[in-house]
Amino acid sequence: MQAPSAGRGGISTEDARALTERIVGLSQATATRVTINARSRPFIRSADNRITTAGESSDVSVTIMSAFGQRVASVTTNLLDEPSLTEAVRRSEALARLAPENPEYLGELTPQDYPKVNGYYETTGGISAEDMASATALAIDQARGAGHVASGFIDVQNGSQSIATSEGLFAHHKSTGVASTLTVRSPDGSTSGWAGDEAADWNQIETARIATDAVRKCDAWRDKTSLDPGHYDVVLEPTAVGMLMLRMRRTFDGRAADEGRSYFSSPSGGTRVGDEIFDPRITIHSDPAAPDAETAPFDGEGARQAAETWIENGILRNLSYSRFWANKQGVAPRPAPANLLMSGGLDSIEAMIASTRRGVLITRFWYIRGLNPRTISYTGLTRDGTFLIEDGQISRPVNNFRFNQSLVELLQNVDMLGEPVRVAAGENSSVGVPIIVPPLKVRNFNLASVSDAI
Repeated sequence: MQAPSAGRGGISTEDARALTERIVGLSQATATRVTINARSRPFIRSADNRITTAGESSDVSVTIMSAFGQRVASVTTNLLDEPSLTEAVRRSEALARLAPENPEYLGELTPQDYPKVNGYYETTGGISAEDMASATALAIDQARGAGHVASGFIDVQNGSQSIATSEGLFAHHKSTGVASTLTVRSPDGSTSGWAGDEAADWNQIETARIATDAVRKCDAWRDKTSLDPGHYDVVLEPTAVGMLMLRMRRTFDGRAADEGRSYFSSPSGGTRVGDEIFDPRITIHSDPAAPDAETAPFDGEGARQAAETWIENGILRNLSYSRFWANKQGVAPRPAPANLLMSGGLDSIEAMIASTRRGVLITRFWYIRGLNPRTISYTGLTRDGTFLIEDGQISRPVNNFRFNQSLVELLQNVDMLGEPVRVAAGENSSVGVPIIVPPLKVRNFNLASVSDAI
């Protein structure tokens, strides 16, 4: 069998099926799972108003998991010739025989019924170096014209995921994603502005707006003034909201709630499912078929990933359950959300600012780290454009802050919501988990201390 290579769409369904069947056929374990990740990654980086790096990498990796009863181990390889695959299977089996028993391993899944998800966009899969270079040149030209220095990253990730088990399960999903981010700084480094987009469809990346917004923020944040820390009304742009909600996505864990380790734990035991815990305008759901935010319709075990509502009108509706914990609790398994979609409203950022007597406008955050899972609290820094609002207008640029904030309180203190958009919510500027969120105006946000960072 000829080893498949990763094209812009990963590998074909036929090649994936043939490869997984071949590996399962080599196995001598009592249970086997094969996962294939095939990726192509075009990219372009810029710094100091010039393109510094451009290229494309591709890879096909195979993870082979072997089980003998409750003893489980896995091996990953990107050597796909017959001898290398055979060696990987045997190594996986040898490690499994040495592994301690895993009491939470429930065996492999049989064939599943998956929702139809079309996550591959030819506009992204067919992106050219010229497309990315043109977008980068536009940003550099705008920054240079304003007397600033631009640094940017366009990251494109195309490919496929496949999974198969010795019980006959097979699933295959093709996907695309692109993130375009831009930081513009003054030559002396004293001020900066940032803008970015993320999408599955390259046509949804607003190249001109990114350049204009980053330059505008850099200009507006010049000559920052001091503002004392404290609790403020804040207007959070969508990226700032998305960076927090990216962390929120990981909190809907039924086991943590059942074991008393979560805000979603009930004081009397069990969980708070059915309780109203957030502002009634807050609804959070996930959907692998969400337009321009598609994800695979299966999780890492091959379980069906369906649309789920986690928060509905402020009420906790569901929590995620692994197969093991669901079996123990007598409930249906429910994979964790692979994307996060938050409801919004009709308020513009301009209307939020106009309604604020005294508050702070925040572009985005940085270096966010967890504090307390029981209150879903995080700390981090504001970055790339922080402004004081007085009497309904932006009055002056101000220093950055370190925040210490409970996301529970944030979602309880919402005043206004805007239109949801997909945002570049990761800190590393790469394509990440699809996050669709609105801008928010929030009361009593804890800007705990001043930060000298730019």
